[in-house]
Amino acid sequence: MIQITPYLDGIKLGEYQDKLVHLYQIDSHLNQSVPDSIRNSVEWLLRQVNCYYSNRIEGNPTHPKELLRAQNPQTGISSNITATRSRAVQEMLAHLEVQLRLEHRKTAAADISSQDFIKGLHRSFYQGLPVDQLHVKNQADHDVLDVDGKPLLIVPGEYRIHPVIVGSHEPPPASELNSYMNWLQKSFALDKIYGTNRVIAAAALHHRLAWIHPFLDGNGRVIRLLTDCYMRHSGFGGYGLWSITRGFGRDTSAYYEALAQADKPRQGLTDGRGVLSDAGLAHFTKFFIDTALDQISYFSELLEPKKLNLRIDIYFQMREKGALPGAPGEELPLLKLAARDIYKHLLDRGPQSKSSICAYLGKSEQSLRATLKQLEVERLIKLNDKGHYKAFISPNIIEYLFPKLW
Repeated sequence: MIQITPYLDGIKLGEYQDKLVHLYQIDSHLNQSVPDSIRNSVEWLLRQVNCYYSNRIEGNPTHPKELLRAQNPQTGISSNITATRSRAVQEMLAHLEVQLRLEHRKTAAADISSQDFIKGLHRSFYQGLPVDQLHVKNQADHDVLDVDGKPLLIVPGEYRIHPVIVGSHEPPPASELNSYMNWLQKSFALDKIYGTNRVIAAAALHHRLAWIHPFLDGNGRVIRLLTDCYMRHSGFGGYGLWSITRGFGRDTSAYYEALAQADKPRQGLTDGRGVLSDAGLAHFTKFFIDTALDQISYFSELLEPKKLNLRIDIYFQMREKGALPGAPGEELPLLKLAARDIYKHLLDRGPQSKSSICAYLGKSEQSLRATLKQLEVERLIKLNDKGHYKAFISPNIIEYLFPKLW
């Protein structure tokens, strides 16, 4: 195995050390400003955002509205990925399920860079897909064939045993993957990395795993899922209310260009001691930090309480007047303005019983029954396990409350 710099000393990043401190400060503010009553809905929305952008980077053309329609209205996840759905939608639903399982899984910080965890991400994504989804495709979307003329298959959770070329980069041979992955596991163990160095390490891990390219296919999605886990365990209490993946997907060419900079070989004796360029890694690390700052600033402004409340007011006022169009082939019915007061009350106070809602609005249950039912049908509110209503970010309201999200 060749010598590679794992990640940079923060001193080499100059003023970016201050940017890292600022990143943690903004995250802390965002984490404290978003009330528990809306947090679950925002995290649900961010899973859709991560799914859309991570798969968009891989050339998946599925539109967010198509993704939302493909999900079970009650659980938010498709109950049958192998049903008659397009390959693209199947990939999206599998990606969503992996994210959900990761959020419910208790993972120690030291385990996130482990080979078992990384293999588990790959296995978790592919094991629920039908066999035809395991065929490796070329750029023309044709099956890649092995030496026997049979389709080359992805083995969920297993490293590749074939050589690959990724653009102009030739990753390490299959025979050396275990050595590289052992190195990666030890170099990026989060329990041995401290402070803002964790973000610097997260950026380097993102590139180094892409450079190693351990799996036959699915590396990009696995790397971004791993990065999300790594950031969530790096002291960002608000991660899940914002996401760096959206930034990568908003400008894919800049993302690939930054990764390519870190692919460059060392440029002379002053460019580090490994075979890869330290300057190239610094370029990608700065791109990573700038992208994180851009995304956390975007979501902080989007979730700022006064501005969010104003957009809620506008949405329900327009619904009362019938001024909002529905999706093609659908109609958005008129919605009484009492719906706004119910929705904002649930956002402010969290889940409430029907009687509590009626008492707050000073109205009888009979007068609110139709409005509550309509809100529930449109998935603007849901009943929890205790029979209390809670606010939810319905697919119909996303583009109005969260402009330019997609």
